[in-house]
Amino acid sequence: MPVDTAVIIMIFLFTILKPYVYHSTNLASEAYSSPSIILSGRKADGTRFIIDDFREAYYWLKQNTPKSTKIMSWWDYGYQITGMANRTVIVDNNTWNNTHIATVGRAMASPEAEAYEIARFLDTDYVLVIFGGYSAYSRDDISKFLWMVRIAAGVFPQVKESNFYNNGIYRVD
Repeated sequence: MPVDTAVIIMIFLFTILKPYVYHSTNLASEAYSSPSIILSGRKADGTRFIIDDFREAYYWLKQNTPKSTKIMSWWDYGYQITGMANRTVIVDNNTWNNTHIATVGRAMASPEAEAYEIARFLDTDYVLVIFGGYSAYSRDDISKFLWMVRIAAGVFPQVKESNFYNNGIYRVD
């Protein structure tokens, strides 16, 4: 292949791929680099909307619970609860004790009576569960649930991931 043809092909590929890389980088920065707890999105018509539920929930906790309150939630929300609501959490992003995280996962994956006993054992006053069904928030605890089960199963053999599948599929309906 002559050098001229190779150069033309390279310029063509660069011209085609440059917008794709630019677009992908912008999407990734929007999706992964937003440390804000205030979320935003776009409606079908392109207008922007704001979801401020996390900040409002943490403010509610701060205003309506005693300072000594202990809150059990999945570890993702621990720092936010501590920082915004000034309340003690059972686990957070810096919990190094896998058994402790697995215990919270086991509580989340257990029937209500058993989960209540685990919460009492952990001296929990409130349990925070994030559900995004109505608002179509896709990073809620339902989408993280299998990780709660998997981490719990790594420590507690009575928790079986297969119990949460229907015909080999994890579904919520």
